[in-house]
Amino acid sequence: MNINNLFLKHPAPRPPVNQKIDVNNTMVLAHNAIYQGLFSAVTENNSYSNALITLDPYDTAPLTLYLGVWANKNEDLTISVQDRNGNNVILSWIYSAQNGTNLIPVSGLISGEDNVITLMLESQIVGQYIVTPAALPPSDSADINLGFPIITVTHSVEDPSLIADGLYFSTYFDRYNLAFDQNGIVRWYVSQDIPSYNFVRMDNGHFLATSQGINHCLDMYEFDVMGRVYTVYLLDNEFHHSILPLNGSLAIAPSEYSNGRPDDYSTGKDGVSIIDLTTGFEVAYYDMLKVMDYSRAPRPSGSAPGQSATMDDWLHINQSYINTTNNLLVSSGRHQSAVFGVDVDSGQLRFIMADHEGWGADFAQYLLTPVDESGNPLFDFSTQDGIDSANSNFWTWGQHNIVEIPNAESGILEFLVFDNGNYRSRDDASSLLPIDNFSRVVQFKIDLNTMTVTRSYEYGKDEVGSRGYSSFVSAKHLLNNGNLVIHFGASTMDENGRPLSAQPGYSDIVDPQDGSQALGMLVLQEINKQTKQLLFEATVTSGYYKNAEVNGDDYRYDISAFRVYKLPLF
Repeated sequence: MNINNLFLKHPAPRPPVNQKIDVNNTMVLAHNAIYQGLFSAVTENNSYSNALITLDPYDTAPLTLYLGVWANKNEDLTISVQDRNGNNVILSWIYSAQNGTNLIPVSGLISGEDNVITLMLESQIVGQYIVTPAALPPSDSADINLGFPIITVTHSVEDPSLIADGLYFSTYFDRYNLAFDQNGIVRWYVSQDIPSYNFVRMDNGHFLATSQGINHCLDMYEFDVMGRVYTVYLLDNEFHHSILPLNGSLAIAPSEYSNGRPDDYSTGKDGVSIIDLTTGFEVAYYDMLKVMDYSRAPRPSGSAPGQSATMDDWLHINQSYINTTNNLLVSSGRHQSAVFGVDVDSGQLRFIMADHEGWGADFAQYLLTPVDESGNPLFDFSTQDGIDSANSNFWTWGQHNIVEIPNAESGILEFLVFDNGNYRSRDDASSLLPIDNFSRVVQFKIDLNTMTVTRSYEYGKDEVGSRGYSSFVSAKHLLNNGNLVIHFGASTMDENGRPLSAQPGYSDIVDPQDGSQALGMLVLQEINKQTKQLLFEATVTSGYYKNAEVNGDDYRYDISAFRVYKLPLF
């Protein structure tokens, strides 16, 4: 099935108001001019051993540079980067030089150190350069907010052959997009001129990103490793959560009417948009207020104190993808603790994977039954014990980062999801405190023919426990070698080392033993998915405790990571 043809029938896109590609964007035009100027400056005298070096060419990616060279024929160069003392990981990749002018992109430099950049043809060195980038930006302090994250390796790699190739790419809310190696050394980042939060790599190697700090997620940037911005999309409605490229020319993201719905409702984060990246225009919009049960109280809450439980942010879609086998749009609705699917063409509801409590009678037919591998029901929902057991052990709560595991069998779909674990009950009396709770990665398999769901995998409950408990955001990446990279992206501790919720009474029940300070201590791991062996762990912090008196009521949102990947630089 051609995914570009999926949106020709239903549902209709919203008419654009100001939505478009910003062809007059100042940064894009400046970056184009910089590239053309550097390209034009290369002459036949700039051999591999006499390159023009431009460090941080766009003033957006300090650990990158261009080597301006003239090649006499098409040939493959091996580029490598390492510190002069040889203490750190060598990064290398292949660059296909073209006959004539080349601007060779180089990244992976180490800040504040002499870096040796080596160009090789076959086994012969044809060029070598030493470059020293500036130190990393400062981290948080009494005078600095949204500073540079501090990365500490807390479980070293014992056998490098067991970990996947690449760097750990992550994005920290309104701070920085960055990548670090297995020693915890930052090898790439972009400045705060580029959005950091909603961050994904496209098939062409470029990135797409939006962030709250840059026009409230209404400006979407396409940029590359060099920090060159190619396109800025002006959106009528925020791309406030996970952007997912589809088949090269489309992108899907949670979105809704940012300036108010065209009806009497006052809701947000309850729609999904598909846009054409070649034009910037929307090609389909799914309004989930017309699909899901708006009367059901959210859990975790999507309402501010004093508001009706069904107002405002009642659903909070944070990721969607298209399952082409079954023609389904699958979405994660955090504030209903539900994963659900709708038909791509009609927009009609097909299934809901969530606890069975509180749904209107019209939605009972869409609820999935948990079963074991033999198809036997796991829980007796006619008893409170059965309900409580499913809540504690099976369903996801406040989940994020739902990612498809491809399956070509009709009626079957599989996915991995990050189960944050908020409350783990719809009843405060049965809910868990953060100190007793956990977050985990879970794999589910849904059979639409029998309307059942099995859980084939989980990691985090016993292996990481409460120190990884993240009451919001977080992500994981299933790698080609079978490993999992997981970022418990909101694990936060008080001054006594006690796990914290982002907002007591809103995202979790109140813990009377909470301290008065908060420090994000985000756990990032690479594991062997099958054996669950821990291969690498780093802890990412802001470096500075926050409190309500100095930092305001949102002080527990100290530092958070929304996306994580393990990727090559190029």
